[in-house]
Amino acid sequence: MTDPRLLILAAGAFGAAVAEGLAARHAGSTVLDVNQGTHPSLWPDSDLIVLATGQDREVLADMVDASAHAWKRPWFPVQAGPLDLRCGPVVVPGRTACHRCYTRRRAQHTAPTADGTRGDATTAPPVSGHAPHHVAIAVGLADQAVREALAGPGEPGAAEGIGGTVRIFGVVEGATSSSAVVAVDRCARCRPARTPESRLQRFEAIATELAALPAPAGR
Repeated sequence: MTDPRLLILAAGAFGAAVAEGLAARHAGSTVLDVNQGTHPSLWPDSDLIVLATGQDREVLADMVDASAHAWKRPWFPVQAGPLDLRCGPVVVPGRTACHRCYTRRRAQHTAPTADGTRGDATTAPPVSGHAPHHVAIAVGLADQAVREALAGPGEPGAAEGIGGTVRIFGVVEGATSSSAVVAVDRCARCRPARTPESRLQRFEAIATELAALPAPAGR
């Protein structure tokens, strides 16, 4: 796809700056300011959805994730935190873990607090300022994520392994890292349990495929 249509949902000064930089690289982009809220009915059709923010916007991210799965459109968030720039996970419905799986895995691997709870017990304050080079780095990470989201298996930029890549740049140490998200078993959004009816349909399809195969030689 030479000129993908990106829908970039931007919130906050950092999100707006990243949206501007990413849209400059992809001529078919539409940027919407969602700082005061939004609704999927207001979003134009696109090949890929990007959520760019200056802090965690979990309610909005879950709305985008649900819409992306309903529309079968890939998407990813990019945001600034107090200590890092985070891009991902790159969610491709039907292929990778969803954003809900990501938040559950993140809570699972977060060290417990003094009272024994896990996950994000406190909300970090929003980033009130950002350096120009941080925006440039975030745009670069987002551009890699665009290629991953839209590339077919084996094509340049395609994800290795299970996909769902999260790219992180540590603003303190200046180092980058990446990791993949493992889907949560029987996630209601991306790994729903098969019903007896769906299993029967699958078995019927397998039986049809087997019946179409030629009989082994000598029989």
